[in-house]
Amino acid sequence: MANKGVSNFLYYLLALVVFSYGLATPLQAQEPTTDSVFADAPFDKWAAQGPRQEVPWKVHMSADRLSFHQRLIATIQVEVPGPELLKRSHDEHITLLIQVRNGEGVSSRNLGLLELDNLKPEMKRSDIEFSWQAFAAPGQYEVSVALWDKKSGEHNFLRQLFHVDAYKNDPLPEMWRGLDAFEFWSTKRDGPDYMFHSDVEGRLHLPLTTRRPIQMEVLLDMTPSAEIFRGNYGYYNRYLGAALPMFKLFNQIDVRNGSRNAAALDLVQRHIVFEQDDGKDLDWAILRKALSPDNGPGMVSVKDLQNRKQSPVYLREEIVRQLKAALDQPAGHGEKPLHVFVVIGSPMDFYVFPTLPAIETGNEQDCVIYYIQLDIFEQEQPRTHDPMRYSNRGFNRDRNSDRDADNFERGRFNGNAGNVEKMLKPLKIRAFQVRSPDDVRRALAKILDEVGRL
Repeated sequence: MANKGVSNFLYYLLALVVFSYGLATPLQAQEPTTDSVFADAPFDKWAAQGPRQEVPWKVHMSADRLSFHQRLIATIQVEVPGPELLKRSHDEHITLLIQVRNGEGVSSRNLGLLELDNLKPEMKRSDIEFSWQAFAAPGQYEVSVALWDKKSGEHNFLRQLFHVDAYKNDPLPEMWRGLDAFEFWSTKRDGPDYMFHSDVEGRLHLPLTTRRPIQMEVLLDMTPSAEIFRGNYGYYNRYLGAALPMFKLFNQIDVRNGSRNAAALDLVQRHIVFEQDDGKDLDWAILRKALSPDNGPGMVSVKDLQNRKQSPVYLREEIVRQLKAALDQPAGHGEKPLHVFVVIGSPMDFYVFPTLPAIETGNEQDCVIYYIQLDIFEQEQPRTHDPMRYSNRGFNRDRNSDRDADNFERGRFNGNAGNVEKMLKPLKIRAFQVRSPDDVRRALAKILDEVGRL
């Protein structure tokens, strides 16, 4: 349960009441689908009859936030007083239906089912909030929302216009070309699947045309460092909640003249936890396995405890390895490719940077590194997607927990970008410190522009 206005940074807080695409039905029964529920309900008849309210409710819509996936987030909420639902506790379930139609007449539909026998007496003091979230392209939409108590025959129906504003001063105005106008998020996800949005199939339009051929390597620092995250899964999840979408984002760049590979690194354990070299979108099924609970900041090895001075030198070693491997490739016709590394990482303030000689590979001049350091304690925290939430006016936060988090977050990190540059000298490196989706969008635009001109 969550109080209105309480900001949650864990993506996968488990919902206490099951509510999804029919997931509230008994497991032995066949799950209803969006199509089957819409076919059962007289939705079109209600639409023809116009607005109706037989059960008290409030409907809110908003789309004023950019996600780290670089998509605009649309939220539609339906709020019903708890006592109104409690007195219908013998009516089996309440059905909510939602239809969003864009300017071209294309519709997206979703639903929610609430099993009324799950309601508790304490809900008399609470409002029940149903919510749907979606990735939306800018434009004007017609939203129709219905609430239906099938047993009593009562229903509500509302239709209204919903405008999603364009991103102001957009440095990448063509990024959303070809996407579905409205893509509802699945409620059958939690944990890393929610962070990555494995349910959303829309692909961003990010063409990269270059004068010379390039070999792009997108590297993600996925180190669950006990030093950086203090053994706290919450802080690590906060980092992944932004880093995974960014990793997915940069691996949607369409390199027109060259190739693109991806890898995720553990700098402390010194190994590659994920690798993909086919230039396609990330294989989430494989990457997901690297995010098991056994690989987190709470799992500290005896070796790590003995050696508290952790170093990020493995990043340098991996970049050097790839540059040397390129020299071993057979010489082809045409111009030598430019090696472009995009490194997405957590703050490196707690790492020790040893004094190292300059990198010598024989092709340092044909390499450029973009180091994107994510300040995990300055970003806006994602809200837990619990499609049904209680809004209890008497709920209190854990003040001790808040105080601990605030104390940790006040220790602002600078990312140690200067030491990263020294570690990788004489390679050309450009560092970005990002704290929000807007920062990521601007950094991506600069990288695409600069690489396109190299």
